[in-house]
Amino acid sequence: MALQFIFGSSGSGKSHSLYQKTVEEAAANPEKTYIVLVPEQFSMQTQQELVKASPEHAIMNIDVLSFGRLAYRVLEETGGKERIVLDDEGKNLILRKIAGDYEDELTVLKGNLKRQGYISEVKSVISEFTQYDIGEEELERMMEQAGEGTSLFYKLSDLKKVYEGFYAYLEEKYITREEILDLLCQQVPDSRMLRGSILVLDGFTGFTPVQNRLLEQLLGVCEEIRAAVTIPKEENPYLYQGPYQLFSLSKEMTTKLLAICRERRIPVKDPIWMEGDVPYRFRENEPMAFLEKHLFRYRKAQYRQQQDRIQICHAATPEKEVEAAARKIRFLVRTNGWRYRDFAVIVPDLSAYSDDIRTVFSEYGIPVFMDQKRSVLLNPFVEYVRSVTAMIQKGFTYESVFRFLRTGLCGFSASEVDTMENYVLALGIRGYKKWQSAWIRKSKGMSEEELAEVNHLRVRFVEKLDGLVFVLKQQKKTVQDITEALYDFLVQESMYEKVKEQERFFEETGNMALAKEYSQVYRIVIDLFDKFVALLGNEKVSLEEYGSLLDAGLEEAKVGVIPPGIDEVMAGDMERTRLKDIKVLFFLGADDRFLPGQLGSGGLLSEYDREKIQAGGTKLSAGGTKLSAGGKEQAYIQKFYLYMMLTKPQEFLYLSYASVSAEGTSLRPSYLIRDLRKLFPDISVEKEEERPLKETEITRENGLEYLIFGLQNGETQDPKWQELYAWHMRDPELRRKLQNVMDAHFYRMRDDRLSRKAAEILYREGIDKGVTRLEKYASCAFAHFMAYGLRLRERQEYEFKPLDWGNLFHKAMEHFAGKAEKLAVPVTEITDEMRREMVDACVEESIVDYENTVLYSTKRREYLITRMKRLVDRTVWALLRQQKIGDFSQTGTEVRFGGGVIDRIDTCQSGDQVYVKVTDYKTGSKSFDMTAFYYGLQLQLAVYMNAALELEGKKHPNKEVIPAGIFYYQMKDPMVSKTDEKQAEEEILKELRPDGLVNSDPDVLAHLDHTGAKSSLAAPFGRNKDGSVSRTSRAATKEEFGLLSSYTRKKTRKLKEEILEGNAKKEPYELGGSTGCDYCPYHSICGFDEKIEGCGYRSLVSKKREEIFRLIAQELSEQEGE
Repeated sequence: MALQFIFGSSGSGKSHSLYQKTVEEAAANPEKTYIVLVPEQFSMQTQQELVKASPEHAIMNIDVLSFGRLAYRVLEETGGKERIVLDDEGKNLILRKIAGDYEDELTVLKGNLKRQGYISEVKSVISEFTQYDIGEEELERMMEQAGEGTSLFYKLSDLKKVYEGFYAYLEEKYITREEILDLLCQQVPDSRMLRGSILVLDGFTGFTPVQNRLLEQLLGVCEEIRAAVTIPKEENPYLYQGPYQLFSLSKEMTTKLLAICRERRIPVKDPIWMEGDVPYRFRENEPMAFLEKHLFRYRKAQYRQQQDRIQICHAATPEKEVEAAARKIRFLVRTNGWRYRDFAVIVPDLSAYSDDIRTVFSEYGIPVFMDQKRSVLLNPFVEYVRSVTAMIQKGFTYESVFRFLRTGLCGFSASEVDTMENYVLALGIRGYKKWQSAWIRKSKGMSEEELAEVNHLRVRFVEKLDGLVFVLKQQKKTVQDITEALYDFLVQESMYEKVKEQERFFEETGNMALAKEYSQVYRIVIDLFDKFVALLGNEKVSLEEYGSLLDAGLEEAKVGVIPPGIDEVMAGDMERTRLKDIKVLFFLGADDRFLPGQLGSGGLLSEYDREKIQAGGTKLSAGGTKLSAGGKEQAYIQKFYLYMMLTKPQEFLYLSYASVSAEGTSLRPSYLIRDLRKLFPDISVEKEEERPLKETEITRENGLEYLIFGLQNGETQDPKWQELYAWHMRDPELRRKLQNVMDAHFYRMRDDRLSRKAAEILYREGIDKGVTRLEKYASCAFAHFMAYGLRLRERQEYEFKPLDWGNLFHKAMEHFAGKAEKLAVPVTEITDEMRREMVDACVEESIVDYENTVLYSTKRREYLITRMKRLVDRTVWALLRQQKIGDFSQTGTEVRFGGGVIDRIDTCQSGDQVYVKVTDYKTGSKSFDMTAFYYGLQLQLAVYMNAALELEGKKHPNKEVIPAGIFYYQMKDPMVSKTDEKQAEEEILKELRPDGLVNSDPDVLAHLDHTGAKSSLAAPFGRNKDGSVSRTSRAATKEEFGLLSSYTRKKTRKLKEEILEGNAKKEPYELGGSTGCDYCPYHSICGFDEKIEGCGYRSLVSKKREEIFRLIAQELSEQEGE
């Protein structure tokens, strides 16, 4: 029984010496057991190193174990394995159940338990309490110390309830991994394997209280324990002065082991110091030796000689950092003859870089081992299991159903899922009953055959799920009932075979990481089902609770990594990854996002909480309760791990940092870069984006990127670029790819045009049916082709859209006009109550006519009906008031003619003259714009006026028909601030005054508004004191209205001719701040891009009304002259 330390700095050869001695002694004493105890993630590599160190390459009496594996071995030998060991998934399940049971009694945890990942946080704190010997009594004392009413008190109170419930649930049947070591302590004296053995400790930076108790027992039975400790010679390993030192972990570990030996009177042998001023690893590398000696010591020493062993790189993004590392690795392998296993890539957080490392290293043909377990949550099979339970629990909502169907494992093809989704969206299918019932309604444009096809898919879907739904919809069901039903469903759907098929596919395509994931994922889910039944089988739960349990279990499930190959680059993080015999280390992510990062900010217990607990003096007489390190301690621990990792390479150390993160957040160099530049003042920072082409590593995968970069930056005359171009042209496969790149780079937008024959076939039939299509063409010829040539339509959705709102409003106004005609009194004389009753009836009739049941599908949508009634009533009220102050009466509603439908026609007869007013209702904020009219973008009102004049001319053949005005009426219910009712009504009428163009003839204005008001409430005009039209009025003379009418006919004729000539050019208009691409449903698929040559907007110039009429007159006279 003895203890011996092996001290030395990083790179001094501690592990090598210790392993060599162990192998030699084991060979000389075959009857003796040698145990090498290392952290779990180091066990495989340590075993490899010991085998290599053995002359026979065999280690018969040496066991390489972690604390956990040692416990299994001893308990197997001594018979202490009666209780089942609970893993992390099992803990999460029980904690989710316990937390749910106690939820009403909790304070701080109550509102957070259902958040993803929160149960794992609770599990971490309970595991920490177990590791640091904090039981119920200690929690009580911690709560007293915190003081009732404080945030910490309520946190600890909640944790205590969950802690007690957790261990009460386990009772005598289960044991946690943290408790295994306590159980092992009891069994150590009875173990023959341990008695008289030699125990070697390597790779540890410290021990928890439970591990220290175990080591105390081991010191009593082992012949000798040898512990390797990282600490340089100038430090005193026996003087621990608190956690805020670089080597505090090593000193704390040493002093605690010595305290155990003093208490148990166990002899301590003289330590072995790995001698030498320069660590063995850096005997031929002076800069690295200097770094090891001075990093984070904050002395004034500086390395002034020229050196290239330590380099710093500054890249734009994390991806560029990875590319820089990949290039350097290829260069060094190619020029130095090194192997990939001589390199390592270390990052502070591997999850932030793993995707980039896999992608970029694959492009560069570099084999890489990712020292990282992967979560299974995003695996399609796991998503299949989670989504099927969620779908039934949520009552077959649209989102839940297609989350399930989109997993790709349901037996439906992608096109079949699309077909069902389009129908479900269009008809608003929600709930299992609607899936069980035959679908008889057709969506717009659907044929009987298509309806039959979608019903066939529905039947397949329901038959698949019927049995599972029956069980899961039962009121009283246990965890076992649900789990068995899910398992039977997976068997029914042959999911094991489907998962194995995916595994074989990835093996055949060489994607071994995904093949490994699929080889484990089915077993992981089934094992979780077994834990459900074993731990919670008879518990009665709702489907929602079961889903939470399922998520809690799967959050902890990880896919094991493939063991590293013979020749692969090691990629890992600075705490978990162990490196051995590497020549070059790349440390990526040396920015302020990770170093120091958010130390101590995560978890349930904040930095302040930990400080308060540890300062309380409840557990240790010399201080407070011991917990794992908080933020301040972690800062020094981080530096210690950095020291350990940065001193691993024998030859080169490369560090890099990025300017911005992958999310676009600005980054700064970390304190590590600052400290290195102080130690090496002459070190330069290489900027990755400034690296010339000749210094890059070109592969078949990335060569095109450099050619594209050269094309974009005008470097095509560079001989190096031309040589790369020639190299691609010599290879048939690369030549095809390069040709595609060159075609894209020199692409010029084609002048899209249909043949006249094709245009005639596509457009002739409907070209006279509506002015909207002409306005669409004037906006963009290609958008017109998509809408009226290809007849593309946006996906139908079961919702009330602005278009539906407008259609319903028009229907209601049409119904009101019909009812008004039948009244015994003039419409302007009806009472407010009568008007409201008529409006309510009209809106209800319109909804029935419209057949859009979506309005009654939810309470919120039913409110839209009330809002519609209010808006229609306000509109009718305003139009009647405007009609009352003039001489016009409504003579036409929803008047159909060859070119469309006129919402409203009002006329006024005076002698031999008939004045005509046209109104178009708008639910948006559209106003009449003369410039838009001139360019053909807003022809509707003018076309309607021409049609109305023609219709009224036929009705009154012996009278002169004169245009009085064209107007847009905006449907709205404005809010005004006036308190006086009369003033308020006047302000509302001002807001609701139609917008458009009036005839400035005094007689017309008098008929529009006979009140003589300075500013009319019936039309957009005002009067001066002398009775003339004010300058702000939107008015035109009778002659100008004539020009408007003639130009409208000319413009519509010209647009039709262009359409039939086949023009389909991508040339949207641009006028002021608006373009033809605004709100265009085809914008995402048309390919319009101003950067492409020949692609650009058709710029239109805004003009004043007077100038427009002058241009119109000029064009019409030129036409007559022809």
